[in-house]
Amino acid sequence: MKLLSKFAVALLLLALMFSSIPAASAQPAQAASCYWAQFIADVTVPDGTSFAPGAAFKKTWRIKNIGTCAWTSADVSLVFDSGEKMGAPASVALPIAVNPGQTVDISVDMTAPSISGHYFGYYKFKSVSGGLFGIGSTANKSFWVEINVSGSAGAGYDFTANAASAAWSSGAGALSFPGTDGSANGYALKRDVPKPENGIGAAQAGLVFVPNNVSNGYIQASYPAFRVQSGDRFQATIGCEYGATNCYVAYRLDYQIGSNPVRTFWTFREKYEGYVYNVNLDLNSLAGQDVKFTLAVSAYGSPLDDRALWINPIISRAGGVIPPTITPTATGTPPTPTPTTSATSVPSSCDRAQFIADVTIPDGTTYQPNTAFNKTWRLKNVGTCTWTNYSLLFDSGEKMSGPDSALIPASVAPGQTVDITIALKAPANAGTYRGYWKLRNNTNIPFGIGSAGSKSFWVEIKVAGTPVTPSTPATPVPPVTPATPISGTTYDFVANVCAAKWYSGAGELPCPGTDNDAKGFVLVTAPSKLENGTSDTRPGLLTFPQNVNNGYIQGIFPTYTVKSGDKFHAIINCEYGATACYVVLRLDYSIAGSSSIQTLWAFVERYEGQYYTADVDLTSLVGKDVKFILTVLSTGASTGDRALWVAPVIYNAASGLPATVPAPATPTFTPTPTGSATISATASTPSITPTFTVTPTAGTAGQVGLSNFRMAFDEDGKTVTSTYSTTDIFHAIADVSNAVVGTKVSVKWYAVNAVGFNANELIGETNVVIDQAGLDLVGPFGFVSLGLSPTDPWGVGGYKVEFYLNDVRAGETTFNVQ
Repeated sequence: MKLLSKFAVALLLLALMFSSIPAASAQPAQAASCYWAQFIADVTVPDGTSFAPGAAFKKTWRIKNIGTCAWTSADVSLVFDSGEKMGAPASVALPIAVNPGQTVDISVDMTAPSISGHYFGYYKFKSVSGGLFGIGSTANKSFWVEINVSGSAGAGYDFTANAASAAWSSGAGALSFPGTDGSANGYALKRDVPKPENGIGAAQAGLVFVPNNVSNGYIQASYPAFRVQSGDRFQATIGCEYGATNCYVAYRLDYQIGSNPVRTFWTFREKYEGYVYNVNLDLNSLAGQDVKFTLAVSAYGSPLDDRALWINPIISRAGGVIPPTITPTATGTPPTPTPTTSATSVPSSCDRAQFIADVTIPDGTTYQPNTAFNKTWRLKNVGTCTWTNYSLLFDSGEKMSGPDSALIPASVAPGQTVDITIALKAPANAGTYRGYWKLRNNTNIPFGIGSAGSKSFWVEIKVAGTPVTPSTPATPVPPVTPATPISGTTYDFVANVCAAKWYSGAGELPCPGTDNDAKGFVLVTAPSKLENGTSDTRPGLLTFPQNVNNGYIQGIFPTYTVKSGDKFHAIINCEYGATACYVVLRLDYSIAGSSSIQTLWAFVERYEGQYYTADVDLTSLVGKDVKFILTVLSTGASTGDRALWVAPVIYNAASGLPATVPAPATPTFTPTPTGSATISATASTPSITPTFTVTPTAGTAGQVGLSNFRMAFDEDGKTVTSTYSTTDIFHAIADVSNAVVGTKVSVKWYAVNAVGFNANELIGETNVVIDQAGLDLVGPFGFVSLGLSPTDPWGVGGYKVEFYLNDVRAGETTFNVQ
């Protein structure tokens, strides 16, 4: 591993969290057809399931009626369309009547063909009055059953049958198998008829994994060495156990060859949402080697209710070689991607996306029926091709009245992030809904996230309550006129506060808002009482994020043409008395005609009795039509996050701004020292909010100190994170105050509970000694960045970094590798 270090010459200002901007336009869904179906799930026999020749099985699909006509058993039947019939009847009557909006489970008895191969059977519906119909945007696509037939029972190795021979462990140490249900140390049990979250008991046996009962706990089973042959595949069906509604885990298949480090072959993030997923992994890269496989499950945060199922986990083998795919005897409709399958077209090797954040509508957000909302994802281009004329593409699941596709109006270069917004509407009936989406390149090839670019990202909502009815829009509130405009002001954000659109995770907000509104609010303050107790006679904006963990609020202002010499100026701090306030204040912007939001400047602020001056040069935006966005983000709980922007303006010295902006009036007591910073506009769009523990130990006035410990993807700390991949470089950042020549800053890196390391193993140590070059600071602040890079992929699990100042421990932060 390689140690990296950097001492910066300016205060690091971080901003992470959510940004949202409504879509410029969204195509409405086509008028609903009378007969129209939607594939929901493979209840039994996930795609790629292996059977012996002649084996009988029952295939069950879950299908939803999304048309306007009811399906009755006298009118609608399931019919074979094309492909391999697998001994099924030509048609099957519906078991029940299905009204619009309802779902039905339809089962067909089938028999695997007698010859080894890979088979598809395609099905549609037939109405006596309406003819053939199916799924897809035009209701004419087939759904299917897909199986593999091998010359043997299909299992070269059965992980369930061999569970007792595995070495079981968790964060609490070694475990026995089977374990004891309810053990806080974690446990695993065999399930002869496992019942996953879709409520349908599986035909094959499986294993339930429960991590040890600590935050980010885990459990794993390391199996004896197995000789992998060409054509072998790892197969399983995975999902949370039925009833474990708080289940939120990561599945992982690890492997080890000889005494080499343990590596991760595959991983999958799973949350209880009513679906199961089929795993079908090609093991050809390991062929000819003796491999120790490890099945692992780790908790995301709290392990409460984390009961994860591996149903029929096997290494599938067909006589040593998987036979070639057999073309169906009749030409059927190409498969439509579903949550359990990849797209038919192989993604281009240069097209890869990375999910960064749900900017709006976190998973599980609840809406009333028929409620319109805007969903925004933040995605990063981690491929090598620039996304020009690329589109967002509906993949499968619940469409929520969204378009089939929507053009991404901006080009996104490799390494850049983009916020993609789409207008959707909650379904009319109560339930939990998930819609899957991908991207499509300019040659119409779909791609998505994950190492192969084949996985979808999604929006998930819950619908409850009574349908909403359209209401008359509220009368616009006139802009507020500031009491004393600053000389030289070319744009006043307070005066135009209600010309802006204000949003939080709860949707669009009224302006002005209502104090203590849990959805978030913006209010005008005049005078403005600063954090140190002084009163500033100039008006300000009091901004409070939605009162949820990691809540946010932002105001998107009308287009402004930036002129040469323009600067953004404001006093920023928490409102006086808001002692729990801990936020990120951010100046974002969007170029007119673009859906991409960029961060120009950001500042991490915590209630400590000080205020700060933002003085941001806008030179990089001169001549552009820009929508400026004021954003405030909570770092954890939003309670008490009352962030105050005093006199936020764009000013221009050529317009007569005094050399010094008037300072707040002096109070009757001596204020604590204040800091200021002048920042250039170069920050890239941030990704996620840090979730690590911060234990700052800054020095007192005049003394050197460290504070604000955090992890980032880059040495400049522009993209803070608490989660890395197995090949990322770890960058540990800390703010330094009042440094002098010879100050020593050190870090020690530990693998707390990571695969391939002993518990709490020291894996690296490095330090920097601040020299004269590191003292050219703005005020008494700077930051230190220390990095650690891998020689082999990092083991999945938890890590910790400790900071030392002149060899005295100053604090720590933790992070995870997934």
